[in-house]
Order: sequence, then structure tokens, then C-alpha cells
Amino acid sequence: MKLGAATLGGARRALSVTIQYAKTREQFKKPIAEFGAIQQKLAEMTIRNWVAEAGLYRASMWIQQKEEELLAAGKPVNEALLAAAEEYAIECAMIKVFGSELLDYVVDESLQVHGGNGFSDEYNVSRAYRDSRINRIYEGTNEINRLLTVDMVLKRAMKGRLDLMGPAMAVQKELMSIPEFGNSDDSAFAEERKAIQQFKKSILMVAGAAVQKLMMKLESEQEILMHIADMAIETFHAESGMLRAMKLVEQKGEANAAYELDIARTYLYDAADKINKSGKDAINAFASGDEQRMMLLGLKRFTKVAPFNTKDARRRIAAKL
Repeated sequence: MKLGAATLGGARRALSVTIQYAKTREQFKKPIAEFGAIQQKLAEMTIRNWVAEAGLYRASMWIQQKEEELLAAGKPVNEALLAAAEEYAIECAMIKVFGSELLDYVVDESLQVHGGNGFSDEYNVSRAYRDSRINRIYEGTNEINRLLTVDMVLKRAMKGRLDLMGPAMAVQKELMSIPEFGNSDDSAFAEERKAIQQFKKSILMVAGAAVQKLMMKLESEQEILMHIADMAIETFHAESGMLRAMKLVEQKGEANAAYELDIARTYLYDAADKINKSGKDAINAFASGDEQRMMLLGLKRFTKVAPFNTKDARRRIAAKL
């Protein structure tokens, strides 16, 4: 959890430095910040920072609430702190992976915006680029944390702490039914909330089928486990971003939260394709024939989102920066 916070802080600092550089560095008699290619980079760095922050604060809130609940029940402080952290160890693993890979992405793009100057020790971004790399290794390599993300879910399901196979079987049953066309829900953010719900169904479908098909062999199929973990990481952060944006709309109105909505909707739109790719790779690794075709069709259904102009959204985000 703390490494997630630390990498986010580094990524925010790198972004800030890069925005200032892009505003002052000129090419063809105008600041490079005015070019669409640079704006896209700055906007994407911002989007990932913002959803990482949303996920971090969301999980932090859960841990704090659990600590308070355990303390109120009479648990000693040290036991309450450990039990609360263990309760949300899955989210902490996801935040570590996302944060360390976020920082690597941001410092890489920061160096790119700096051009040749970014490779010079005269600019801090060169040090940020070098220092970033270790974060994907310590506090458990990102591969280990991906495997733990799924392993902890499966172990909790086996111990009866959570119901995994019940919802997974419900999704399998839904695959056999005729899909609904359109969305009868006309409440605020109905499309976005449905998309996130569908993303979760795609994870349940893939994970449930993998458990049924491979049983005890699943532990040795690390590639499949990592694909499922990536689906979960994307879904967690897409949902965290949308929940944050929706809360801001409640607080200050949709017009005043347009910037945050652009960020959350752009991330949600891109997450759909990433979840689809990870899901396909997992399904193709263990399924075949009719089972494979049905699951791939289900995955396509569950990761379908409405068209969204991300180019214009990123330009608006960059303008705000």
C-alpha cells in the first residue's frame, strides 16, 4: 500500500516537471505543449495518476474503517492494524503493481517529452527514469503480486470467506441466455455502472471456468493467473475512477466536474480493451471448441462499451493541465 503511495507521488512530481518543460520548450516557434502528440502524452500520464490515486484512497478508507471496527470490538491496536491490512491484502497487491508500473510509464514518457535533454544528468527526469525501475522488484515482484492477487481470492473462496463459484455459475448461466439489448436504466451514469458490472462478470467467467477446468493444476498455470489478475487490476481502477468522478459530480455538479469525468470515462473506455485482451489470452490458454467459442462471445459481450472520443477528451484534459 505504502509503495503504491510512494510511486504515485513520484509520478505526480514527474508529470508536474514535464508540464512545465512542455510549456517552455519551443519547436517551430511555439511551445511543444501545443502539439497534439505531446498533449496526448500529458493527458494519459494524468489519467493514470488520477485513477491510481482513486484506487489508493478507496482501499485506504476500507483499511481505516476495518481498523476502527476491530478497535471498537476490543481488539488490541497491533492486532487490529494487522487484521485490517490482511483483510485488504488483495487490493494492496493490486495497488503495488499498478503504482510501480504507472511510475515506469510516467517517467518514460516524461523523458520522451524532454527529448535529448531527458537523457542528460542536468535534468532530474533522467534520475527519475533510473530510480523508477526498482519499484517493480521490491515489496514482492509484480509477477508475485499478480499471482498473489488471484491466489488469495481462491484461498478465501476455499475457506468459505467469500463466494466465488456461486456468482461464477450465475454468469455461466447468463451466457446461455439471450442477451439484453439496450439499457432500460436511465439514471445518471447508468452506462458506466453497467460497464463496470460487466467487467466483473468477465473476471468471474474466466476465473470460474479456469478453476473448473484446471482444478489443482491452475496453480502451475502462472500465465493464466496473471491474465486474470490484470483483468482485476484494470476493473478495480476503472471502478475507483468512476466512483470518484461520480462523487465529485454529486458535490459540485456535472459541469464543474467535466475534467474529472473526461479522465474517468477515458480510462473506462481504454480498460475495456485491456480486459478483453487479457481475458482472450486466458481463455485461449485453457479452453477449446464450443466452450472456447461461447466464452469468447461472452467476453466480447461483457467488455463492450459505448463509443467515446478519447482524442477530444485528452485534449480537454491537457488544456486543463
